[in-house]
Amino acid sequence: MFIYVLTRRKLVFAFLFLVSVGGLLTMIQHSLTTPSLVRAPGTYYMAHTQEKVVALTFDDGPDPIDSPAVLDILKEKEVRATFFVLGQAAQSNPFLLKRLVKEGHEIGNHSFNHDYQQRRLVEEMNQTDREVFAATGTHTYFYRPPGGFLSKNQLEIIKNNGHIVALWSVDSKDWRNPGVKQIVDNVVKNVFPGAIILLHDGGYQRTQTVKALGPIIDALRNQGYRLVTLSELKTMDSDIK
Repeated sequence: MFIYVLTRRKLVFAFLFLVSVGGLLTMIQHSLTTPSLVRAPGTYYMAHTQEKVVALTFDDGPDPIDSPAVLDILKEKEVRATFFVLGQAAQSNPFLLKRLVKEGHEIGNHSFNHDYQQRRLVEEMNQTDREVFAATGTHTYFYRPPGGFLSKNQLEIIKNNGHIVALWSVDSKDWRNPGVKQIVDNVVKNVFPGAIILLHDGGYQRTQTVKALGPIIDALRNQGYRLVTLSELKTMDSDIK
């Protein structure tokens, strides 16, 4: 039997190598799956207001299964929200875009293919906007970058393209599928006046989000909050009046 003896120096190098690889893998996984909580200057992530008002926002739809379930709950609760749609999903489900507008919701732009690097930023924004306009006759006003990732240069490009970058200030973390109760707690325990709340109605199976939505709305209302669209929330921002 061959026995290989590691010296202390080799052990240290091996340990450092494993730590480096583990850190790199964690960073890669984070960049590919985790919504950023960036609150960058020049972006819209909350309204500065003392009024107890918040906005529910949904990313990655429209989805033919989960979006109708979300819309049914919003209709029952008489809540209007903002949906950041993917152009690819919009292209496949124009009837859901029509329903969004008909029921008083706002449509935002979330790129066409959900490319985190946004290599075709303007092209994808415009492509998604065309899909929305073809189905509803309305244009998108807000743009939310996939994962919330963007550079200063991309921020300027988005502004020059006529869109406002809309991020968020309360992450439900429903993208982790942590359980219905945890999703509710992530919202209710972190909410504040003027908050923009991140949820998802597409991308993956959103059964937990659907089940959490009603309790979230009820809990927020029990705390005295009113729920509005992003455009409505923006009019209440004391910093822009």
